[in-house]
Amino acid sequence: MNPCPRYEKALILYSYQEIGRRKSVFLQRHLSECERCRSYLNGLEEVARIISRQYQPQLHLDIEDL
Repeated sequence: MNPCPRYEKALILYSYQEIGRRKSVFLQRHLSECERCRSYLNGLEEVARIISRQYQPQLHLDIEDL
């Protein structure tokens, strides 16, 4: 679902925690009333979780190499 065009950029910044407190409070108020934007934000957060799982550094130590 697409968000309200007015809030799309703010939602992206919000999902990365790159938005100021005042704008965050304003956006949270909007999210409490807008299913479209909540759905969009949930999608952004799910993509971020998938990416972070895929690109977590894997540390493999072989004891014989020590």
